[in-house]
Amino acid sequence: MRQEPLWSPDHADPALGAALWAALTPRNDTAEFVTHVLARAEAAGVGTWRAVLGRWSRLAIAAAAVVAFLGGYLAGRERDVATSFDAVWVTSATGNESAAELLATHRAPDPSALFASMLAN
Repeated sequence: MRQEPLWSPDHADPALGAALWAALTPRNDTAEFVTHVLARAEAAGVGTWRAVLGRWSRLAIAAAAVVAFLGGYLAGRERDVATSFDAVWVTSATGNESAAELLATHRAPDPSALFASMLAN
């Protein structure tokens, strides 16, 4: 035995149709809606938007300070720099680590490395 579905496009429900049209019809009662929402929020204990932001501001300022401190610590901390391939190659070719400091860097060499290289030769 086959049962008919409770709802189908062939059998419209007049109460449901009326409710949908009432819900989806545009209205010009925004002021009444806003007043109603604010009254419900006040009844629920939410308060004004300034009070809500005031409660969150202390926590947000503390969190921002912690994040700024950790960010400064992590950014300012000296990292271990891995030895470059060029430095390893120069050291293995010459047998002298001072030569690697002279030839494999992209900045001016340390004067002590110059003197150490001259003394080694």
